[in-house]
Amino acid sequence: MPPVSPVFASSAAEPVAGFWGDVTSSVDWCEENYVWTPYIAEFFNSWSSLAMIILGEACARMNPTGNRAFTFLGRAITVVGIGSWLFHATLKYSMQMTDELPMLWAISIACYITVTTKYDIDKRRFKYALTLWTILVTLFTAGFSGKVQFFLFQASFNGLTVVMAYLCWRGKQDLDNANMRHVAKLFGRGAKLYFAAALVWLIDTNLCTYVNGSSSESVLPFNVQLHAWWHVLASFGLVYLVVLMMGHYCLLRDIPFKLKYVFFVFPYIYAY
Repeated sequence: MPPVSPVFASSAAEPVAGFWGDVTSSVDWCEENYVWTPYIAEFFNSWSSLAMIILGEACARMNPTGNRAFTFLGRAITVVGIGSWLFHATLKYSMQMTDELPMLWAISIACYITVTTKYDIDKRRFKYALTLWTILVTLFTAGFSGKVQFFLFQASFNGLTVVMAYLCWRGKQDLDNANMRHVAKLFGRGAKLYFAAALVWLIDTNLCTYVNGSSSESVLPFNVQLHAWWHVLASFGLVYLVVLMMGHYCLLRDIPFKLKYVFFVFPYIYAY
């Protein structure tokens, strides 16, 4: 699941033919292909996508708000994880779309939640407008390839991400003002996890030759699978922000709730 799908990225080695045939996706990641099994192109990148599937479903099930949009958001994250698994397992362009397009749907839902939580607007009109825009971008993204597809997708996805991130920060301020700093801290923790995820993603994407563990220029004795770590870190960072959004929603709607941590790392919010 890439934050940016670099058409120009290079893999650790020349593509190796496996069960799924030649690589047709616009990007081939740093992990060498078909090393562990002929049926999975990128073994670690595929299985690490389970983090999104599991954590997305956890978000859908913990929803204490009564707002179905949060459940849809959790399920959308799960769909992103399934698409990511299919993409990395096959490295086919069609499967790349099952990864990237659900990302657009998920961020659209998150944007809808954060905007309608903070502002008193006509929810119906906003939902229809956002849905129409998402459908149009989905069709155009699926209909183009290469750099056109790359920039079209990223302009929409990153624009909605900026809106969501800003409103999450505003939500943090509201929680701070309500003396719910333990909930407001979710923003900083989620942002740090996502920043760490983006950092390892950038290293894996742009410095593959130096971290793949196989080239003569590599400074590492083996590939530490940074893109797989991106999946795990980004998934946890996203969960922290989604739980923050739930807490903010409950605060503004006077829904009593509590926050606790499962195994010290997974934030869990529930109404009482």
